Amino acid sequence: MRWIALFLLAGFALAQPTLRLEQGWVRRVPGNITAAYLVLYNPTDKPLKIVGASTPIATRVEFHQTTQPGHQNHLDLSAMRRVDALTVPAKGRLQILPGGYHLMLYGLREKNPRPLAEGQKVPLTLRLEGGASVTFTLTAQMR
Repeated sequence: MRWIALFLLAGFALAQPTLRLEQGWVRRVPGNITAAYLVLYNPTDKPLKIVGASTPIATRVEFHQTTQPGHQNHLDLSAMRRVDALTVPAKGRLQILPGGYHLMLYGLREKNPRPLAEGQKVPLTLRLEGGASVTFTLTAQMR
């Protein structure tokens, strides 16, 4: 019986998607909204779709993409649009960085009475299509 349990646990561990954090930080700001940035690597043979995210420091996390200047006849402005999911390509990287995709963290004051401190560790959980999740620790930084 013990061997069966070990076999099942080993199979479960192998079935979990692998996603690696190459870099990541949360922008340290005094307000109620901030952004998180990451570079993720997917070493598997299949794309991994990120369908949700959460962190204990915010009431909600949304995926956004910065649009390039020149939209709607405004040549010097950029804007954000919400996206439903992010995909890390097979054997590839997804850059979630300023000027492109980013994670917006809302409701910081509801969860934290004080502003984020420089160097504060921030857990961020990404939910993947299929039900798996992975948690990374980011650092609050003034960038």
